Amino acid sequence: MGKKLIVFKIGEGCFEKGFSVTIRLTEDDSKDLLVETEGRLPPSPSVYQSYINWQSSYRSLAISLRLGAASAQVTNVAVTECQEYINILKLDLNQWLENTEVQSLLFALFPHLHQEDLIRFVIQTADVRLWQLPWHLWSVWHLYPQTEIALSKPNCQKPNRSNDLNNPQKVRILAILGDRRGIDVERDRRVLNDLPNAEVVFLDQPNLAELTPLWEQSWQILFFAGHSSSHNNSEGGLLQINPYETIDIQRLKNTLAKAIHNGLELAIFNSCDGLGLGFNLSDLQLPQTIIMREAVPDEVAQEFLKFFLQAYAGGETLYQAVKDTKAKIQDLYHLEQQAPGSSWLPVICQNLAVDPPLWSDLARKKKKSVNNSRNHLFSKIFNPKIVLISGLALIVVVGLIMTGLTLLQKSFPTVTKPIRNPLKGNCECPYDLDTTGKQCGEKSAYSRPGGSQPVCFVGDKIN
Repeated sequence: MGKKLIVFKIGEGCFEKGFSVTIRLTEDDSKDLLVETEGRLPPSPSVYQSYINWQSSYRSLAISLRLGAASAQVTNVAVTECQEYINILKLDLNQWLENTEVQSLLFALFPHLHQEDLIRFVIQTADVRLWQLPWHLWSVWHLYPQTEIALSKPNCQKPNRSNDLNNPQKVRILAILGDRRGIDVERDRRVLNDLPNAEVVFLDQPNLAELTPLWEQSWQILFFAGHSSSHNNSEGGLLQINPYETIDIQRLKNTLAKAIHNGLELAIFNSCDGLGLGFNLSDLQLPQTIIMREAVPDEVAQEFLKFFLQAYAGGETLYQAVKDTKAKIQDLYHLEQQAPGSSWLPVICQNLAVDPPLWSDLARKKKKSVNNSRNHLFSKIFNPKIVLISGLALIVVVGLIMTGLTLLQKSFPTVTKPIRNPLKGNCECPYDLDTTGKQCGEKSAYSRPGGSQPVCFVGDKIN
């Protein structure tokens, strides 16, 4: 079983004229490039119109469920109509993606893929309309059932992290429980409190000024439960943090940037219509965000959080935890019969410059970034003040060493070691001979070091 990353980068274009596309397949662990190929997506105005039709039908059903309407109020006609829109959307989407040119691009990938591979398939585009499409309905994924879809914007960069960043021994979670009218956020509180190896701090219906912990402290996960919505163009969003205050996510830009700098890895918005939130937060280089594409029934939101955190904290990868959770919601609950499409609302927004962490990574102390450490060390070493002080200190030390050597030479003059001549033999002279073997004419004035016995040294005057 391998791990693969497929980046489906969609460039300039529109549904009426088509889009340019680049597909890049790499090994997910080593990032070794396996295939990179380019082509075009053909025109297909019907695809997006089919999505709009389903969206309109789904929202009327989901809002009724979100507000707690009785099942009888959700008519069979409305549910059948919504399901029919899904069928049409799936058909249009596959006709678009099974075009001959697209298939030729996929054929280059197939030799490197296996049915059991864990595949991250990331749609990378700046067109929010392409973010809205249900890419998981593409029939090619029947060949690769372990695939999970994510969304990304171009120009991803690693977030600017603090040099002194060290993760705590527990996963730190800041949970904002916003306006809860018509929904039960207390179930979310219980799920979060039951997490292993986690430290959770709750902000209960805070006002804007009470969000300062997001700025001042270090968190690995930011969680929001309550009501939210996207702007009409889905390129921004609103959070209703209490019954009286709704804030644009753009107002939290500096606060969230600081949180990312301090180590924020994952944001979970367990609230309605969060696509605009994810699209906007991608500009801050937040590593991962999980949002709900559309209005989400309260039961779906609650069960998603429970199953996802159980799987993720239990050791599954982020992508597999999301995929398995959506499958459980679809299989175990009757929500698809009440609001067709509700089980595939959760989606990951991924910064492609960052690898998604495991739960255990969030609670493990990490070493400082090599680049940051080097830059920090360089700035320390080559600080002008340090260079000046170090230079002066070096001059003083060298001067002291030279002075010490001079004093030693005066105190202990150099004495030549006497050299015993091997030619001495039976010479009557009790003293040494020079290297010629001639007898010394007189006793030397020199003495052995530490003794008084006179000796002849090589180089003494010889008759």
